[in-house]
Amino acid sequence: MKKRTISFGIAFFLGFSFWVAGSGLLSRALALPPSGGGSDSVGSLMNPHPGYAIEWWYLTGRLHVPGEPGADGFEGTFFRFETGYRHPGGLPASPWEPKTILSFHGAFTDPSRPLFRWTQSMGRTFRQSSVLHSDPLRVSLEGNRLVFHSDPRDARRFSLHLLEQVKDKVLDLTLTGEGRPLWESETGKLVTGPGPEDWAWYLSYPALSVSGRIGTVVHGAIVAWKTVRGVAWFDHEWTRAMLGQGQTGWIWMGGRIRGETALMAFEMQKNGHPDHFRGGTFKEKGSDPVWIGSGGIRFHVLSAWRSPHTGICYPREIRITFPGQKKQFLIRPIATDQELGGTPSYWEGAVRILDPVSRQPLGEGYLELTGFSRLSPDACLHWAEDLIGRKP
Repeated sequence: MKKRTISFGIAFFLGFSFWVAGSGLLSRALALPPSGGGSDSVGSLMNPHPGYAIEWWYLTGRLHVPGEPGADGFEGTFFRFETGYRHPGGLPASPWEPKTILSFHGAFTDPSRPLFRWTQSMGRTFRQSSVLHSDPLRVSLEGNRLVFHSDPRDARRFSLHLLEQVKDKVLDLTLTGEGRPLWESETGKLVTGPGPEDWAWYLSYPALSVSGRIGTVVHGAIVAWKTVRGVAWFDHEWTRAMLGQGQTGWIWMGGRIRGETALMAFEMQKNGHPDHFRGGTFKEKGSDPVWIGSGGIRFHVLSAWRSPHTGICYPREIRITFPGQKKQFLIRPIATDQELGGTPSYWEGAVRILDPVSRQPLGEGYLELTGFSRLSPDACLHWAEDLIGRKP
């Protein structure tokens, strides 16, 4: 559900989203994508949807180096914003016109140290340095890029090529998938707030196969490549507004249980406390998805962490319960400090999915925490005690 060298990148992203949500750009009649099946190809669903003001392509996953223990985490997200800019009549068009803004967020987690790296950049679409194309999708910003490829031998299969640099790490990855996407609600429209525009078209591929390499940069030169394999979660969302009235952020988690069951869960937030807009999707291999509304999911914060960098107080461990499915999961980060320190800052990182009773591992995923407050150590402790003691 999502979101990098410009220091004010995320602040611009959030504030800009609110501005666009209230602009005339969003009052147009908009073509609707299929609500679950439909005839659109995967390639067309991957394309930009410029009639919507805000859009993102989101990738997270775990990477294994053959012969080495453990797994690194990675994130790469490209955002598109339509500004509503109108070219003055009678004047020649200019490539400098700020009609479309792109942003990139990348992160890399090495849990063995532990070490977390992140990067952010932002720019207008401009010739070859900042590019967004359709048929097929190609988005590029400051050397980071995501490209869609259909498989000429099998119309059901496709791949995404991700190239990104996060500080001293370069990721060159090919992610392959097949078939129709998983729509994260029965209609394809995920409702996140009370307003008529508080929803997003939201599709996922929860288990893309990953192959590729990671390079380490020293003194500006790549000195070592390592072959990697893994699995990734892909989201594509396009929407009219980021947050509903009074909302400040969200808890979101996407993961895989025993490699065969996809789980997405979210809860909107109001000043660090739960909003009643929450939900999720539960998709077991070989079965139809189960779309879960607000009454069918519960979040319970079990511990908290105060960032030494920003003073923001975040949930650390979370129990997610699905009463109707008689299932519950403990979400625990593989490294506590996975905070992206932009303005404003937020937490997004790799997590383990555990059995809350036995603490045995069940799966892995990614967790995103946005809109939480800067608090003093004492205030953070009181906030955490309030959430921990609250009946879920």
